[in-house]
Amino acid sequence: MKKNVYLLSFLAMSLFIACDKSDDSNDNQSTNSITITTDQATLNQRLDLTNSGVVAIENSNATGKMAATASTAFPLVQIAEVKPPVDANGRTLQASHVTVNGNYAYVSYIMRGDAYSGAIDVIDVSDPYKPKLVTSALIPNTDITSLTFSGSNLIIGAAKDVDKDPLLTNNPAIAFNMELSSGLLTDKLKTNYLESRVTTDVAANTANYFAVTGDNGSLFKLSSSAKAVTGKVAVADLRSIALTSDKIVTLSGTKGVNIYNQTTLALQKSFSTSTDVSGAKRTMDVDGTKLFVSEGKNGLGVYDINSGSKLQTLGIPTAAEDNVTNAVSFNDGYTFVANGALGLNVYQSATQLNLLGSVGIAGSSNYVKSSGNYIYVASGIGGLKIIKMEKPSTAFESCAAYGLYNQGRDLILNSNEIKSYQGATAINSAIVNSGAVLTHCGSIAVLSNLTLNSGGTFNMRGSISQGKYQQTNPTELIINDKAVMNVEGSVVIWGDLRLNSGATINFVNSTSSITIYGKVTKGTNVKITGSYVDTENKLK
Repeated sequence: MKKNVYLLSFLAMSLFIACDKSDDSNDNQSTNSITITTDQATLNQRLDLTNSGVVAIENSNATGKMAATASTAFPLVQIAEVKPPVDANGRTLQASHVTVNGNYAYVSYIMRGDAYSGAIDVIDVSDPYKPKLVTSALIPNTDITSLTFSGSNLIIGAAKDVDKDPLLTNNPAIAFNMELSSGLLTDKLKTNYLESRVTTDVAANTANYFAVTGDNGSLFKLSSSAKAVTGKVAVADLRSIALTSDKIVTLSGTKGVNIYNQTTLALQKSFSTSTDVSGAKRTMDVDGTKLFVSEGKNGLGVYDINSGSKLQTLGIPTAAEDNVTNAVSFNDGYTFVANGALGLNVYQSATQLNLLGSVGIAGSSNYVKSSGNYIYVASGIGGLKIIKMEKPSTAFESCAAYGLYNQGRDLILNSNEIKSYQGATAINSAIVNSGAVLTHCGSIAVLSNLTLNSGGTFNMRGSISQGKYQQTNPTELIINDKAVMNVEGSVVIWGDLRLNSGATINFVNSTSSITIYGKVTKGTNVKITGSYVDTENKLK
């Protein structure tokens, strides 16, 4: 059976699982409907560092001091890309959704076109700069559209080829409740057959999980204990669902926003949003009483969730078919907006959302989810981008009097100049000249080169990420004769490290670490002192 228009954007998964006892490998567990891979060598092939390193936020609309502020206040580092899986028929899948639980990120995949095929990845981000794909499941004849958690269970929104399942008639929409084992996928799940063409989104609280279906769809309430449907409200063209402490919020492409009581499903309020094109994926997120709604070619709408009044419209700056707001995610004072071919916009939340700038994403930004210190961007067949926000992890009491950096995109200290900063800093390059002393407490990201000239000193407390991974013209951290870098914390060099003759690196405490992805060049009389962890064994 061919998909309808919804399944060009939303796809799902089917798991009638029985363990295949004839399989001799514990790393690739075959079942009747799913193949789970845990072999690390195989999974590592899908991790790609090609575009890793410090990420620039560009704000072409900002001028003067605002431009400096926008580009230097929010350091970002892309730590990896996860290539999309290829199914048993050799077809490349497309990332569609991300949910996060603790140190694990769960990514769903779909198949564009008429065929149904899906997958789920589990990524471990417990090591801040070395994400690990720990397991992956291929699910034939099913597209995975959305994921969330109910307790320790993974809730999965999906659509399945009705020709491959005798229990399906003309309604491919499915929701699964899968038990996890220490966060990893298992074969223990409950299948819920829903009405309509596709389950477009899922959400959960402690007692229930919820699903919305598109086309002539409905809002479904399911019991987490019984894993069965306990309530339903019909609403056409549902795209997304979000929960507050006591409300269910749904988004319809034609009916706008509806707000329901979580217990009774009684409609409490409804209000209109922009009418959207049929079948496109859209998401919402909530910050207190603000509701963020992705509205396609109309950009992002910000609404008061209680009154329904529109507080702000963040339009698409350049009209084009692929320039559309697909998804939005709010996290710790920042709002991230996936704008298709225009990449990812980053806003700081205040009374109004203020644009910090845009991050270019290869391909298209189809979905975004931010949680903890990470931003996950699904970019279709480009797979998943994992971007880390470089937030200061420690407040250094001795640095309390230092100000925030505000000197523009290039940090240059003249001879014998002394400067001290704290907080989070993002810059293009840095030069510390002869006799100058730079102290930075917190986190700093340097997009290109960092150079300590003869007699210069850099006191780094916290963390630094510098450069880009394996460039044609490599970025460098250069320490010249009689220059000193004092490290108390974590150093990540995505390019090369050049220690010219007479250079010194002092590691102040035993918990300090250095990660170097490029090559290391050492001159004579180079001093490296103190206890430290060399994660790539490049300094030995």
